[in-house]
Amino acid sequence: MVIAASSLASDGNAALQPLNDTVQDGEGNHYRTVQIGGQTWLAENLRVTKFQDGSDVRSGAIVKDDQDNLLKYGRLYNWHDVADERGLCPAGWRVATDDDWKQLERTIGMPEHDLDKMGWRGKEQDLGFQLKEAQDDGLFKRFDRSLLNKHHFSARPAGVKWNGFYITQGAYTEFWVATSVTENKALIRTLAYSWWNAHKGEIRRATSTKDYMFSVRCVKIESD
Repeated sequence: MVIAASSLASDGNAALQPLNDTVQDGEGNHYRTVQIGGQTWLAENLRVTKFQDGSDVRSGAIVKDDQDNLLKYGRLYNWHDVADERGLCPAGWRVATDDDWKQLERTIGMPEHDLDKMGWRGKEQDLGFQLKEAQDDGLFKRFDRSLLNKHHFSARPAGVKWNGFYITQGAYTEFWVATSVTENKALIRTLAYSWWNAHKGEIRRATSTKDYMFSVRCVKIESD
């Protein structure tokens, strides 16, 4: 269901790039969407507390348990909810897979030979900057401000929840990828934000144990 832009979009988002379309989930939450190449992505982190069939999601924490962070950062989920067949994303959407992420990375300029690599990638093209809503310069390096949020993906440093603790808020954002690697691990994508971090311009492809709670981005399921 695509409707006019929601008033729930934050002032910060609106100032950076007013987007024209949103999608609504089964609970009535509205999310800004963005077209990047041939894909349509949520331009905000998922906030849902129920699966598509109306049953309760087991995770879905608000950063720092502060309601003011809900619209800013969305909710943090464990991978078991991400992979649940009942569907975490709005109807017609799915949690982005590794192939979805690689298609996004290819579209924004990642070299083909880097797509399947593990670790930090995209440094020469400053691809990480292109997905972030905001980023401070480093101590010894300034970057081209025209690259910032170039594709209106608007990633924010929500951090993670692990073992009951909220950590790395303001320093990292970690996105679950709906692609399992082993029984205990799945793929993720990471962006770094700290001014001192040498990887600020990169996108990390890595694995994490499935008990961590990370942010989630959904991609629209396109009909053939």
